[in-house]
Amino acid sequence: MDGLEVETNRKLGRIVAVEGSQAIVLLDSQESSPGRTGRSGQLGMLVRMPTSISVVFGIISALDIPMPAREPDQGELEIAEIELVGEIVERAADGRHFRRGISIFPALGESVFVATPNDLALVYAAPSAAAARIGTVHQDRSLPAFILTDELLGKHFAVLGSTGTGKSCAVALILRTILAHNQKGHVLLLDVHNEYAPAFRDMAEILTAGSFELPYWLLTFEELEEILLGGVQERAVVGAILSDLVLEAKRLFADNSGRAQTVALDTPVPYRLSDIDRLIDSTAGSLNKGADPGPYMMLKTRLATIRSDPRFGFMFPKLVVIDNMQDVLSRLFRVPTNGKPISIVDLSSVPSEILGVVVAVLSRMSFQFALWSDESVPILLVCEEAHRYCAQEAGVAFELARRALARIAKEGRKHGVSLCLVSQRPSEIWAGVLSQCNTIFALRINNTQDQTSLRGTLRESSLGLLEFLPALRNAEAIAIGEGVPVPVRLCFDDLPQDSRPQSGTARFSVAWVKEVDDPAFLRTVVERWRQDGS
Repeated sequence: MDGLEVETNRKLGRIVAVEGSQAIVLLDSQESSPGRTGRSGQLGMLVRMPTSISVVFGIISALDIPMPAREPDQGELEIAEIELVGEIVERAADGRHFRRGISIFPALGESVFVATPNDLALVYAAPSAAAARIGTVHQDRSLPAFILTDELLGKHFAVLGSTGTGKSCAVALILRTILAHNQKGHVLLLDVHNEYAPAFRDMAEILTAGSFELPYWLLTFEELEEILLGGVQERAVVGAILSDLVLEAKRLFADNSGRAQTVALDTPVPYRLSDIDRLIDSTAGSLNKGADPGPYMMLKTRLATIRSDPRFGFMFPKLVVIDNMQDVLSRLFRVPTNGKPISIVDLSSVPSEILGVVVAVLSRMSFQFALWSDESVPILLVCEEAHRYCAQEAGVAFELARRALARIAKEGRKHGVSLCLVSQRPSEIWAGVLSQCNTIFALRINNTQDQTSLRGTLRESSLGLLEFLPALRNAEAIAIGEGVPVPVRLCFDDLPQDSRPQSGTARFSVAWVKEVDDPAFLRTVVERWRQDGS
């Protein structure tokens, strides 16, 4: 212990209570003396508490004066709440290094000291496991902050923060840092606002509704039914008819292609919509006298409407049906990577009325691809604006997406599928999914409802750190969970300007001093508006 004791040059106080993972410290009189400046403990400061065989470390999570004096020159009692985070065990068999968890708790009356630079270097040292630097430690900006790659990806994570706090840049930084060390990775990013393409450039395959096919025959029946019959009053009746027709069309295609295989309703094999049309006509024409052909005609009309809408062309192409499932999987999941380990799906180009279905399809396929590839191609699915399609109160249109993401959250770890949720409203994300994220990067969050929701997903020992959330600066975060060596307040590294997402706030003071007098401007706006159709 001698090597540790020489560093105890600044005493804060003594322990007066220990409960669970928290200790209460009564600050020394010199720390509480009138007129002092910058001497007492600060929120977020790392402190040390020697025991008989170790040094326990904690983070100051709260400061309090239980009974304030009327006059500033009168003595006052000051206390600090400490969240215990880990220890260094002397003469440990595996060497002297910091590890999370506490084997021996500090006793009542034991002294508490400010952590020295040597302590900080040990606690925040580069991990021996696979890790990557993403920033610096707030308490000492000379110390790097690391993420543990396997723990982060293997157990899901979330990046949360209010608008304008640097959330998108944090996501881009984390992904770029991980991929710099793992160039054969497989990342699928669902980009709702088309902002991430500039952040990855040559590293990414950009998929838009105009450059990518997601054929209708890859959909499960539930997904197809939601697109074709969403909002239809007689959905149950028409849906029963559709299921029979789809199964028969799949069998016809399999027979015509000479494939001897068992085909079920959700088997992802090609079939022709023209066969569906022909079957509708023949079945409706053979109905008994008095039977209502209305559901068949309604289905035929819905099919014709969807197929004629150019916005749905990426899902209902007018070309000859071919079995291009391998090509679709190759582009989506980067197999092979060909120098582009990330696929960015631009969801801003997807019709809003089927956004939930598209997210459901991509999420489900991510899970099933990992499942049937025997975990040989682990996948990271990044969900930007996750609260939009994985909400606490999901409507019918987004229930399929929520269900697919819930399966990844609960079972993905076993099959090599990792989930990253990105959101400005954690209170609106379904708690059943958010609670499965074992690592949280929380940037500034001002909304009390969001703060309360976040507290409900974290273990008790981490709650004290969340008190800093409203005071964080841009590009700062509280990182808590399995993916970081120790809970930490960190400052993210700066991204080069040409590697940042296009998520900046409009500069009104610049735009509003210039006249827009080009007639072509409004013409372009109208054309884009009509092309989108929403």
